[in-house]
Amino acid sequence: MSTLGVTPSDIRDAGFGLAIPEGPTVDAQIQKLIDKAEERLLAAVPSVPRRIAAGTLPAALVKGVVEDMVLRVIKNPRALRQMGVDDFQATIDTAVSSGALYVTGDERALLAPAPRGSVGSLRIGLPRWRQPGA
Repeated sequence: MSTLGVTPSDIRDAGFGLAIPEGPTVDAQIQKLIDKAEERLLAAVPSVPRRIAAGTLPAALVKGVVEDMVLRVIKNPRALRQMGVDDFQATIDTAVSSGALYVTGDERALLAPAPRGSVGSLRIGLPRWRQPGA
């Protein structure tokens, strides 16, 4: 079961323009993709659950990334790169054409914790050569 709350219904809602069939068999397959996507996402960015609980990472943002990961597979389950019928030819975008379930670099960057600022060295007081009477 989904730990981040993504459901097959969410995938259908996010898949604008896609005719994703309904039914228990299809829902079970979509749920399996959701579970795999969440596992891979949490392996790539392990701080996600802690940051959601702390309120520093919006759950909706994480949910959207999982939906995008699953939709990449659903859009092209056979990993076609090009297709053609008679005089029609089409080339599919490489991000979609792999048909693989993965976290993109942009998605990792979106979910990565914000870098902490560092002070570096900080001098306090006047340098010895500027002190009166030194």
